[in-house]
Amino acid sequence: MNKQGKFTRSKFLSFIKHWYIFIVLAIIYVPLIFIVLLSFNEPTARGNININFGTPTMINYLNLWQDDEFLNGLFNSLLLSVIVVPISLLLAIVTCFGMWRAKPYQKKAVNFTTQLTIVNPEAITGISLALLFSSTWVAMGFNLGFFTVVLAHISFCTPYAIVAIYPRMAKMNQNQLLASYDLGHTKMNTFWKITIPYLMPALLAAVAIVLSMSLDDFIITNLVNGSFQTIGTLIYSTRKGIKAWVVTFGALVVIITIVIIVVLGIRKYFKLKKENKKSAMVSESKGES
Repeated sequence: MNKQGKFTRSKFLSFIKHWYIFIVLAIIYVPLIFIVLLSFNEPTARGNININFGTPTMINYLNLWQDDEFLNGLFNSLLLSVIVVPISLLLAIVTCFGMWRAKPYQKKAVNFTTQLTIVNPEAITGISLALLFSSTWVAMGFNLGFFTVVLAHISFCTPYAIVAIYPRMAKMNQNQLLASYDLGHTKMNTFWKITIPYLMPALLAAVAIVLSMSLDDFIITNLVNGSFQTIGTLIYSTRKGIKAWVVTFGALVVIITIVIIVVLGIRKYFKLKKENKKSAMVSESKGES
């Protein structure tokens, strides 16, 4: 290889070394930014999104809250989440507590079952649930709908909650519970005052995961929903012509997520700054003494 080739290769590697993180972030965030920009385009006559940039307008955001299709799907998804999230969380907490006190082979069995459910393709899970409901619920004279969707979401969301909670549960010191019992607290009182506060970071993570999985799911929901429509099923039904409300709703989700991340980052920055200032003051006081 000649000197010119070596110089070009070295320059290219140097560029990648210094800018690769920004290239990766661009690949991730440019499509999201593109969605936000498109949401300010005036929709077509059919109500689809216009991909030709023109004069920015807020018409899509104004029409969003007047679109019955979107409002019904949003209401159904939120109603579904209000039911699915607490039930999945409760089942996961009880399961993790049982695993924490179980024998090693029992823990391995539950772990294997949980992981098998997660890695199983959604199409297979959806088909199995559809067959189950067809041979039981439908056979009794009922139709597929809200009830079957709730059961299906609890079925595939609970394992994710278990995966999020159990690592934290496994680290809990049993002496904390024994001390609470010695002080006269009942098992239920100990559970709410010791176990739940200790698990809170994992519980919040589990809520975020289950909520996201429930709102986003299409494959399983579409196989067991009957005429019940969620945001996920409505979005996938517009694949032949993307509606303006789909892009606008996606843009709102992106904007809200970015705002939350920025607020949490600022909060963490000032918290660390306060802790560093406090540590410096303690160090100064020790030095003076």
